[in-house]
Amino acid sequence: MKGSSNRIIQEDSRDIIERLGNRTAALEGKVILVTGASGLIGSYFLDTIVYLNDHEFKKPAKVIALQRNDPRKKYRFSHLVGRDDIDFVEHDIRFPYEPKEKLDFLVQSAGMSAPASFQADPLGTVDVNVNGVRWVLEYAKNNDSDGVLYMSSGETYGSPTPENMPTPETYTGNVSTLNTRACYTESKRLAETLCGIYASKYNVPVKIARPFVVYGPGITVEDRRVMGDFMRLGIEGKPIQMLSEGLDTRSYCYIVDAMVAFWNLLLSDRNGEAFNVANDTEEISIRNLAELIHEICGIKESVTVKTKEKADFIKDAPTRVLPDITKIRKAFSFEPKIGIKEGLTRTIDWNKGRLASMSL
Repeated sequence: MKGSSNRIIQEDSRDIIERLGNRTAALEGKVILVTGASGLIGSYFLDTIVYLNDHEFKKPAKVIALQRNDPRKKYRFSHLVGRDDIDFVEHDIRFPYEPKEKLDFLVQSAGMSAPASFQADPLGTVDVNVNGVRWVLEYAKNNDSDGVLYMSSGETYGSPTPENMPTPETYTGNVSTLNTRACYTESKRLAETLCGIYASKYNVPVKIARPFVVYGPGITVEDRRVMGDFMRLGIEGKPIQMLSEGLDTRSYCYIVDAMVAFWNLLLSDRNGEAFNVANDTEEISIRNLAELIHEICGIKESVTVKTKEKADFIKDAPTRVLPDITKIRKAFSFEPKIGIKEGLTRTIDWNKGRLASMSL
């Protein structure tokens, strides 16, 4: 990864480390397992450790980067290939991984979060979410690991009622076990239950993060979700045609803000607890998101609607997503700092650099 794309990743990594302060000292010389390493969140765990090794640590930390498909083949990891402090491993997260060395910290960020993916393979989605966290917890129990972070989802709340907006961690959910998204939401909820059992019964130091629409470099124009599709059209200079009126709202959180929260959680003693991770100041409708991408990409035409009939998996999605992040604010003095326009601009610029590199 070269040019502006690498610069953006480096700047993001530096920002994360500066905001964490001396908390990262606990990682020096440690071995960290990251599952789902080629995903947006997993990849930033790798970049954070690499930045610490290059700029802070005398004794480097090591990352075991697990992914179902070899992440070394991806543009996102071209700057990390060949490093001694990262061991890339192809592995199916549904089955236990047997490390050659003791794992001090474990981050379970693997999952099939794109609606198209969990619609295509609902049973596989359940297996990844449940079996994937089960063996991670079992390993931590048997090997006295220092910390575990499970990446759950804000989708565990289902479709919160209006009186539960913003949605706190104490809200138990308004969910269906039978709709088209249930394979994802219900398996995430069961995985959280497993975390609670291992924390209370076996003293496993596991924390639960519930991210809400995290985005940033790593969300590509090939991504089959709304933001990826919109960015692709924007970069191509084409006006966006939406598949609905775009009235549903989401709260978007740039990856740097999210990573500050994730690292704080992993390195804390808040075992067995769940925390919303989000930017509660950035609620925006899908239509306004499309219009903002038009503005960033310099597209003069208006956003249009191709059809007013929603697909089933879109119908089953919540119409409004607005988390309450009071708990994580109080626990870690957490405050999101990057607005949607700045974050989108950085994500689009990263994609432009990626596409330019691929065309060489």
